[in-house]
Amino acid sequence: MPSSTDSFSQTHYKLLLDSVTDYIYTVSIHNGEVTGTLHGPACFNVTGFTSEELESDEDLWFTMVHDLDKKLVLDQASSARIGKAIRELEHRIIHKDGSIKWVRNTIVVRFNEDNEVIAYDGLIRDITDRKTAELALKESEQRYKRLVDSVTDYIYTVHICKGKAIKTEHGPICLKVTGYTWKEYDNDPDLWHQMVHVDDKKEVIRIINQALKGEAPRPFEHRIIHKDGSIKWVRNTIVLRKDASGMVYAYDGLISDITDRKRAEELAEAQKIQLIQAEKMVTLGILVSGVAHEINNPNNFIMLNGSMLQKIWAETEPILNDYAQKYGSFYLAGLTYPEEKDQIQRLLDSVQGGGKRIQKIVTGLKDFARFDTGELHAGVKISEVINQAILIANNLISKSTNRFIVEIEQDLPLIKGNFQKMEQVIINLITNSCQALSDQSKLLKIKVFRENQKNKLYIKVIDEGRGIPEDVKKHMFDPFFTTKRDTGGTGLGLSISYAIIKDHAGDLYFERINHQTIANIVLPID
Repeated sequence: MPSSTDSFSQTHYKLLLDSVTDYIYTVSIHNGEVTGTLHGPACFNVTGFTSEELESDEDLWFTMVHDLDKKLVLDQASSARIGKAIRELEHRIIHKDGSIKWVRNTIVVRFNEDNEVIAYDGLIRDITDRKTAELALKESEQRYKRLVDSVTDYIYTVHICKGKAIKTEHGPICLKVTGYTWKEYDNDPDLWHQMVHVDDKKEVIRIINQALKGEAPRPFEHRIIHKDGSIKWVRNTIVLRKDASGMVYAYDGLISDITDRKRAEELAEAQKIQLIQAEKMVTLGILVSGVAHEINNPNNFIMLNGSMLQKIWAETEPILNDYAQKYGSFYLAGLTYPEEKDQIQRLLDSVQGGGKRIQKIVTGLKDFARFDTGELHAGVKISEVINQAILIANNLISKSTNRFIVEIEQDLPLIKGNFQKMEQVIINLITNSCQALSDQSKLLKIKVFRENQKNKLYIKVIDEGRGIPEDVKKHMFDPFFTTKRDTGGTGLGLSISYAIIKDHAGDLYFERINHQTIANIVLPID
């Protein structure tokens, strides 16, 4: 009969064994091949399988290894069989109960006197708790990083003595908002003021001086230049700190990045302006259509009567010639006949020609004012777009230059798009070029051609104007950006033109070559 001491020892041994999370195994090797595997009894605590189960099924251990780790385990075992130095390997196994366990597998190779591998011993340690903690920590760190990355506010403090700033402290999130670290601000006390956008400096300094005097300013919005050169919008909220006597000894500021909000507001404003412009264009279209109709009616009389006068002249001229032969020269409406009879024919031709020109202009205006569905699926003949745009802009072209050249390649293919929208773009580019010309001797040229290898169609509007300054070039497609605000410019012409070309799957860009500014439109040939 076992004594109470024996019972206590057995119980103590069982508790000790149950707490073990390591077990040893041995793999016997002969000629590089596995001949047997022995698993220590503690394998049950780690894997859920007994040593008998593992030894009766030689594939059970490898079957237990997680699919994503099988190759690593196989490579480790292969290295052990040929006697290579082996590092510890951490991998996953599927416990008998279906749960995933993390283990660390440490292998020591045994050699015989001939330096041949005869076996290797392995130590399997359950590291699930450690891995779980590591993964939880990693997830926590990632969550914290995501949280920090999402923060667009930071706090700064300005210390004041006798109405002057003596020290400024910036919170660590300043890096995300401004691109500079708090250490960089500490090393350069003027850095913040240098960052403020030049157009906002005066107002920012005024508000800071107000705070230094102890007057609580309202939150204000201004631009800063980020370290990467981009422009950021921030909201600056200042809270004063005063001593018992009411003197300001410091103020705290909250800088909030509002760039996205400002962009959204600008986009909304752009859309609003575009809607207003669209309404204006609709109204203008109605007016133009009405005016065109009113012009067309009397012009029809001019053309009809002009044609009738030409017929009358054709029948009257022989009579007048016969009269002149009999009685000599005479005056007709102040013209000497027959010496200046050709002038009469030219007068009649000019009346008829002028009528036809008015008719073409009226037709062009009516087409331009016609309701646009906005669809981009029609076949568009670019040569007709160019000619129609020139007809509408002809007066401005005539006033701007004596050197207007048009080169359009013959038999150009159709492009898929919208006639009126393309016409709008060409008129806008012609207008810009005309306004850039300093005198009538400067060239204005439109060139259209295709490049078969690239399957592209090119439209170039070339002028010898004053060019585009570099500081303007990077903003020229921005909505509302204009250098002609004082003359009624809205800053939407190029922005809308750029959007139209992009809608046509094309590209619009400018370049300066040999004192010529070139607006390039590149369109795909369907």
